[in-house]
Amino acid sequence: AGYGRVKPDLVAYGASLPGSKTYSGCRTLSGTSVASPVVAGAVALLASTLPETTRWDTLNPASMKQILVASAERLRDSHVFEQGFG
Repeated sequence: AGYGRVKPDLVAYGASLPGSKTYSGCRTLSGTSVASPVVAGAVALLASTLPETTRWDTLNPASMKQILVASAERLRDSHVFEQGFG
């Protein structure tokens, strides 16, 4: 229900991204199963910028979400109810 908040908090690009076929070659992939690894990669890059000795004292799931949401760009010409699926 979102407790009165609009969801999702963040959307990621997930259309026609290059990926591998099951046995050989490449194909394009789309959907939330492609967008999720894009966000995971952004979080990994973020974590890699901090010294390993203090990394997990500084970063936690809530702080990572806050950084991603605060640094995201709004989609132009798109209403809040017209973006994000899963």
